Amino acid sequence: MTMPKLTWEKDAEKALQKVPFFVRTLVRRKVEERVKKQNRNRVTLADFQEAEARFQSVMGGKSESELKRMMPVPNRAGVEMVLVETCHNKLSNCPNPLIDTEVWKKAVEDWARKKGISEKLRSRVRGDTIYHYQKFHVSISGCPNACSRPQIAEAGMTGFVKPRVEREACNSCGICVEVCPDRAITVNHNPPVFALNKCLGCVKCRDICPESCIKLSAAGVRVMMAGKLGRRPHLAEVIAEAQTPEQLVEILDRALQDYLANGRAEERFSEFWIRTNRT
Repeated sequence: MTMPKLTWEKDAEKALQKVPFFVRTLVRRKVEERVKKQNRNRVTLADFQEAEARFQSVMGGKSESELKRMMPVPNRAGVEMVLVETCHNKLSNCPNPLIDTEVWKKAVEDWARKKGISEKLRSRVRGDTIYHYQKFHVSISGCPNACSRPQIAEAGMTGFVKPRVEREACNSCGICVEVCPDRAITVNHNPPVFALNKCLGCVKCRDICPESCIKLSAAGVRVMMAGKLGRRPHLAEVIAEAQTPEQLVEILDRALQDYLANGRAEERFSEFWIRTNRT
């Protein structure tokens, strides 16, 4: 038995027209799929509102431009394939950033444009449609305190600093040990000793030191590669440190050129990195 053609009630159709045009077709399809699964042939306003709430819960916090970049697009020249995001430290007036994320973002975007990286990545995609997951995602966080995006992006950067101690001013009080969230400091009746392999550069030790004897290096970024979620999730691994945006770009360029030259057909960057760098 063939179901009658699916129709939309006027108030549901009116509400749909308020959805940004670039996701309207997707929203319509999702609503109709849900209604058909319930063996109904009429979309009500309640159906639309339920779908809208689900969509907003998934996409919440993303701007219209971010949402637009997530939509499937035809596979043709000019598609932006390098997506660079930063944490929202400026929007939220966060007091913790160690680097100016916009400066580092611009450096990556300039590199991608000058080297034609988007077009080189696009040419690897088979099929007529490019999906969000097929793009190269770069995530830049101003500090190591909370943001998780760098750990799940193909390439992630986190601002960091390295501490040092002015030993003559230190009274070995141990307050820095108590405040360190990474247990990277030891004090045994001597000035602090830092385990730099544990220290993430959160600056809490500097801020609490009563003698102001803990100093910090110039800020740079820790560079991580091969983060991904999905069927076989993998947290990005720290592979280098960069003190300047120029150094970061050199690291990214070497990694991408290796991938473009040696990656298998349909192999994503993170899968390539894991395959070729795992011992």
